[in-house]
Amino acid sequence: MTPEPKRSPAPRTGLAGFGLAVLAMGCCAGLPLLTALVGSVAIGTVLGVGAGAVVLVGLAMLAIARSRRRRACAAAVVEPRLAA
Repeated sequence: MTPEPKRSPAPRTGLAGFGLAVLAMGCCAGLPLLTALVGSVAIGTVLGVGAGAVVLVGLAMLAIARSRRRRACAAAVVEPRLAA
């Protein structure tokens, strides 16, 4: 009986190693990157809405203060009465 020739395991392990490397990169690098992207979009949205609310409140306060000042100035100006 002659021994069977041994096959080189390199083609099988090389392809499996490459597949494992692709899977590792997808899970270990791609998933956190995707999570960070979604998180940054969410934080940007919250900050944008918050900034918009602050600007809206500021404009409302400015409009109210301006209208009160006009009324106060109009009431302070007294027309002189003519002596009869």
